[in-house]
Amino acid sequence: MSQDLTGLKIRTLRRQAGLTQGELARRAGISPSYLNLIELNKRAVGGVLVDRIAAGLGVARAALDGEAEERVVANLEEIAADPALGGEAGYPGPAAELVGRNPGWAQLVLALHRAWHDQREAVIALADRLNRDPFLGDSVHRMLTHAASIRSASEILDTESELDPADRHRFLAIVAADSQNLSGTAQSLLEYFDSDRIRVRSATPAEHVDAFLSATGNHFPELEALAGDFLARRLPEEGAADAARRWLSAEDRLPPEPPVPIAAAARGFALVRQAMRPAVAEAVRKLVEGHPALASAESRSLAVAALEAYAAAAVLMPYGEFLEAAERWRYDLDSLCRLFGVSYEQAAHRMATLRRPGAEGVRFAFMRSDASGFITKRLPLPRLPLPRYGNACPLWVINSAFQAPGVTATGFGELPSGDQFLFFARAIEKHPPTAALPRHLLSVMLACSAAEAHRIVYADGIERATAMAPVGTLCRLCPRAGCRHRQEAPLIM
Repeated sequence: MSQDLTGLKIRTLRRQAGLTQGELARRAGISPSYLNLIELNKRAVGGVLVDRIAAGLGVARAALDGEAEERVVANLEEIAADPALGGEAGYPGPAAELVGRNPGWAQLVLALHRAWHDQREAVIALADRLNRDPFLGDSVHRMLTHAASIRSASEILDTESELDPADRHRFLAIVAADSQNLSGTAQSLLEYFDSDRIRVRSATPAEHVDAFLSATGNHFPELEALAGDFLARRLPEEGAADAARRWLSAEDRLPPEPPVPIAAAARGFALVRQAMRPAVAEAVRKLVEGHPALASAESRSLAVAALEAYAAAAVLMPYGEFLEAAERWRYDLDSLCRLFGVSYEQAAHRMATLRRPGAEGVRFAFMRSDASGFITKRLPLPRLPLPRYGNACPLWVINSAFQAPGVTATGFGELPSGDQFLFFARAIEKHPPTAALPRHLLSVMLACSAAEAHRIVYADGIERATAMAPVGTLCRLCPRAGCRHRQEAPLIM
């Protein structure tokens, strides 16, 4: 898929730059015929040649690697798998061609789907409210009662020509009173539907934040630098991680004990986040304002919260020290939790941010789900799209982790595309249990390319060749006809 997109992108960018194939081929040091084969996706392109073509086009190499387009392709493929859209037409074919040739139209399709999804959620919510809301039921009943009374009185006034003045006055008073009551009920309904209570909260703002984090690679050098400055100003004589821990443990820094005790890691994280907020406010504002992925005030607010949490994590787990420790301990999350005094989820999310150019760690996808399969946080990899409009493949370890909370579930998986990944996940207690409610468990999963598995402690003792499970993403996007775990018919045959 990446190669298909790279060839198409080269052609699109060349035409946008007003260059002939001959001119770009000359700049890249190849023949026009070879460039033509590349643009037609009949020849692979990589390594130094990508750099030369990028230089010839006057763009960065990242503009040709197809990663951003991979996300668009994955989103379009998932839209095609949406059961609500699966009509008689069936599978429309690979989305890469549309993205490569007409990226603007691809973005328009995504925007239309988001708008349709929002409207559909609004209709469902309003229909449910009409069926269940006692205020609406009572209001409709009163409106019908007033309308029936007005109609009856009007019919009498119209048909009974012999009414004495007293009776005529009485029926006119009924019409006037019920008309006023009908108007008042209608006004109440209008105010009710105009109020903030009727606002439908679709998933779109969270999806916008997902797109924002994916577009930025979930790495923010500005916030990393501010986190370093924050620690240096307070405790310049120590290592960053030790400084963060000592700063947090100072008695005058601890917040008062809440009525219900929570994990020390969560308390410390909340404290650092609060302290960092003024220091990063301006940088966060610049990152969020005007970003094309953040299309609403709510999505921008969610992005601000995510960036503040990122900054707090950068204080508690400074980039250089955390990367060094992660490599030394082979990405063992339990060891990293002990070293930095953080929770499992905090350490896992930090591992997914190690993307500094020139000092990049293993590249991970990150996903968090509740026991129902609802995905509450996601950061995909270019060749591992994570679902948004349906539950993940039941063979992924993010699901099996719920069978043994607190224990890391691991496994290798191969997608229908042939791409192979190492998955590991753990179900964690999000909040302390109570007698009246069931345990609140969330499963946190990381995934990386199987080619990187030798660097990960969770792959130890697993024979990759025999443990490679045939997995998919969504059932409707998976062509594995013989899968015993299939829940829906495949869209792609």
